[in-house]
Amino acid sequence: MSGLIHLLNEYGYITLFLSLMFELILIPIPNEALMSYVGILSFQGKMNLVFAYLSAGIGGIFGVTVSYWIGYKLGLPFFRKFGRYIHMGPEKLERVSKWFEKYGKVLLVFCYFIPGIRHIASITSGVIRLPFRSFCIFSYIGVFLWTGTFISLGYVLGPEWDKYQGEIKKWLVLASIVIGILVLCYIVIKANQRYIKESGQLLFHSVFKRYKSFLKIKVFIFLILILFVFLFTLMLGMIQDFVSNEFDPFNAVSRTIIFSLFNPHWRWVMTDIHFLSSWMALGIIFLMTMIIILVNHTNKWLELLFFAVTSIGSFLFSGGIRWLFRFMLSGKFISQDFPNQQSMILIVFYGFFLMMASRHQKSYLFGSIMFFLFIFILLAYSISGIFVSHVNPSDLMAGYVFGAVWLSGMIFSLELFRFLSLIKENLK
Repeated sequence: MSGLIHLLNEYGYITLFLSLMFELILIPIPNEALMSYVGILSFQGKMNLVFAYLSAGIGGIFGVTVSYWIGYKLGLPFFRKFGRYIHMGPEKLERVSKWFEKYGKVLLVFCYFIPGIRHIASITSGVIRLPFRSFCIFSYIGVFLWTGTFISLGYVLGPEWDKYQGEIKKWLVLASIVIGILVLCYIVIKANQRYIKESGQLLFHSVFKRYKSFLKIKVFIFLILILFVFLFTLMLGMIQDFVSNEFDPFNAVSRTIIFSLFNPHWRWVMTDIHFLSSWMALGIIFLMTMIIILVNHTNKWLELLFFAVTSIGSFLFSGGIRWLFRFMLSGKFISQDFPNQQSMILIVFYGFFLMMASRHQKSYLFGSIMFFLFIFILLAYSISGIFVSHVNPSDLMAGYVFGAVWLSGMIFSLELFRFLSLIKENLK
């Protein structure tokens, strides 16, 4: 990077032009940092801002155009054979090609913000024979949007760039994650557009025109939706309190109460209770849930699918959300265990088991007993976590709330799909 900065100081706009051109012809260059530095130089009056925009934009345009024609002339057989040597193996090329065939124009506008994708986007466009006119319009807009954003950031922040670049990178990563999730949702919705439309019409007709049919199921689904909204709102409130460091009084009072009620003689009991979140205990609950689903033949494949997604998702969600908090709030004096991962996974596994056990038993007494046992387990585990592992009470509670948001969302989706299958069976 220092060598690139030296070249920029020596040759100015030519360096900017060539670095953008070469990067978009598949040569990795740290151009975001370079363009931000150009913005700083423009703020200081050492470079002209308009010429900087034009040099970067035109250089990028030359690069993507050359890349397009390379892909167009060499074609798919060449990249299938030799692509792995330049990080464009058959699998990666095929995956990106499918995206471009469906969403190419939209993807071309934003792909330059995504490292790894921008380097192959233009070549892929040529390989799949995307019309050159369409390619030019959307890719050129994308190039100017990308280069203009980073040059403008450097210009606006000026001498404060060094102070804020760490925070900017964090927010850019967060924005990339959000955009990635939105793009994934768009792809899923687009791929299942017909099914979603038909299902939406069936649900609308059943809820608003035949509201008396399946009334108990509708009320149950509506209550789960209310619970999900409540828990999601509570989760947002806890995040706000966590960022503001407002949990200290709650943690202090909770610890005082627990250590005054339970003396050291309770340690062996607390250790046994803490075993509830161990791999062995979770494995037993997992197997018991599987048995309940398989023994009761009603919608067993649907329930197995959602149980698998809920279980795997609990690990991904708990790990991902903790990484995100640590990444975004690094350097601040905050708990590194928010939300507690063990309590998140525990409430998901035990909660899904409770749901399946109660769902397939018609006895209200059995369901009530299971519910109060579930609450007792959560309370006992909270006390043991604070007593044995000295976990912050706020981290434990946050784990329960975050896990409950995931669990209630998945149960709501499961019951919605179950309701749809009932409607379709009723129409036959």
